[in-house]
Amino acid sequence: MKVIQAKYILQQLNFDLIGKDSYRGITLTYAWLANQFGHIALGFIPTVLIYQILKPYLSSQRLNLLTAIGVSAFWLIFETYNSLGPILKNTNVYVFNPDLQNVSFDTATDVCFFALGAFLAGIVIQYSTTLVLLNAVFLTVVMYPSYYWYTTKMYQQEAKLPFQFRLSQWQNKLDENSKQIITNYLNSSQNGQHLLIFGTYKKGKTSLSVAIANEESIRHKKALYTSATKLYNQFYEPDLNDNDIKINNLWNWRNTNYLVIDDISPSIKTNDGTINPQTFYQLLNNNQYGKENINAIKQTNIIWVLGDDETALYDWKQLLLSMGIPQSSISAVYL
Repeated sequence: MKVIQAKYILQQLNFDLIGKDSYRGITLTYAWLANQFGHIALGFIPTVLIYQILKPYLSSQRLNLLTAIGVSAFWLIFETYNSLGPILKNTNVYVFNPDLQNVSFDTATDVCFFALGAFLAGIVIQYSTTLVLLNAVFLTVVMYPSYYWYTTKMYQQEAKLPFQFRLSQWQNKLDENSKQIITNYLNSSQNGQHLLIFGTYKKGKTSLSVAIANEESIRHKKALYTSATKLYNQFYEPDLNDNDIKINNLWNWRNTNYLVIDDISPSIKTNDGTINPQTFYQLLNNNQYGKENINAIKQTNIIWVLGDDETALYDWKQLLLSMGIPQSSISAVYL
C-alpha cells in the first residue's frame, strides 16, 4: 500500500518553497506554510512594537522577555477563544460535531508559531540565553506538528476534492438512523464498505461525500474524488507503476482507500441514459482490465452519489450484490 513517504514530502517542499506558484496555482501545503510564516510574523511584529512603546516607561532588563511572554499569552487566549469558543457554545447546531481533538491540536500548533515569532523578536531586540533556549524549545515542539499538518495537507491535495469541506460544516437535515450509518461508515476498519447517498437535487449529496472523504484524508487515509463519466475512462487505464508515482499522482482509483464517485445517477435527468448500472458494469468489466477493476470495486470503500430515483437505487444495490459484495457491506442514506 503506497503512502506519502519522506521523498514525496521533500518534493512537495521543493515545489512550495523553490518553484513559482504564479503559473502552477497555490496548493494546500503552500497555503499552510504561508499561514505559519504569517503566525510567526504576528508574534514577531507586535513584540517589537510593544517593546518600543514600553521601553521609555519601564527599565527592566528583561523587558524583551516579558513582552514576548505577554504577546504569546495574548495569542494563546485569543486563539483558544476564537477556535474553541464558538464550538463549545454552539454544540446543538451541528449535525456532526467538530473533532475537538483535531481542532485543539491545530490551535496549539498555531500558538506555538506565534510564540516562536515573539521570542525570536526578543532575541533580535536584545540577546538573551534564556530567549535562545526558549526558541530552541519552541522549534523542537513544532517539529512534529509541522510534519503532521504538512503531510495532512498532502493527503487532502491528493484526494482531488472539488472544494475543502469538513463534516461539521454540513448543516442539512438528517435523521438519526442516517447519521448513525454515516458515523459507522467513518469508523469502520473494514475494506470494501459501500455507502450510497441518495436524494433530490441540491440536498447536499456532493458536499456530504466530499466531507466524509476529507475527514478520512485528515486521518491520513488515501482518498480520491471523481465523477462517474471521468471514471469510465480510467477503467481502461493501467495501474500506476513506480515511474508514474509522483506528486499529484500518488495513487489512483484502484489503490485508494476511499473513493467518491459523484454524479452517477443525477437528479437532473439526461436523455441519453448513459449513466446506469448496466453501462457502468459493461465498461468496468472490459476485456483488458475487467478483473482488476472489479477487484478494486470490491476492496475499496466507495461513496456512490446517486439521484432520487428509487428504482435506480435498487439497481445499483443489485449491481454491487452481483459482484460479490455482501449485503452487510452496503448501506444507503436518503437526503
